[in-house]
Amino acid sequence: MALKILYFDELNSTNVYLYDKISEKNDIADMVVVASHQTAGRGMDKNRWESEAGKNLLFSIALNVNFLDAENQFKISQAVSVAIYETLSEIIDNQSIFIKWPNDIYFDDSKLAGMLIQNTIEGKKMGVSIIGIGLNVNQIEFSKDIPNPISLKMITGNDYDFDNLLNRLIVKIKEAVESLRFEQKCEEINEKYISKSYRFGKWAEYFYHNQVKTMIINGFDKYGRLLLRDKEGAENVCDVKELQFFPPSCRRDSEADV
Repeated sequence: MALKILYFDELNSTNVYLYDKISEKNDIADMVVVASHQTAGRGMDKNRWESEAGKNLLFSIALNVNFLDAENQFKISQAVSVAIYETLSEIIDNQSIFIKWPNDIYFDDSKLAGMLIQNTIEGKKMGVSIIGIGLNVNQIEFSKDIPNPISLKMITGNDYDFDNLLNRLIVKIKEAVESLRFEQKCEEINEKYISKSYRFGKWAEYFYHNQVKTMIINGFDKYGRLLLRDKEGAENVCDVKELQFFPPSCRRDSEADV
């Protein structure tokens, strides 16, 4: 089924637009919603994503994922992250691109893209996945309140065409998510996700349980929780809200505002 793309000059949120369509009993599978500007973008923990109107790529894509068990939602995050990584690797230096758990895209230590994924559940199976993505493209000035942003133009000095980027991304994303039907493809995606994970296998400081701890990322469990080991050898299993990659006094990461 071909993807249907809807364009808007302004929306409160591309994810909210699609989620509202579900509540109205509309079939949103294979629908893509793009906005030049969002007035109330969605993110995790009420974090904000700054986006200058018309400068960045802000979109959501809805895909039918009813072939996945509900407990395997993290596979969607992995597939989409890998798809974005592969698309951007065709544009910029792939040695500097990383996937920051659970699904941000970093260039070195700066945030280039992020996402918010909202899934519907039907019994023990998935229903529809709404995948919202914010990619910094042509914006070069950001508020000082934003801790570590970077854009494609800041990296290369070039301006980028949104339609070309969008089409490449949505094709890669749909292909990656569809490939989750096959166990071998799931394993390949998991391996690539791990190999490109930000700070994987490296000692670093994290803010965990109200203290700064030096830990090393060892992997992820099936539910997408981060597995870290501290200097004392203790293993820690962390959900998204339990861990910050930097002490709050230094910097604070956020999820995509989509």
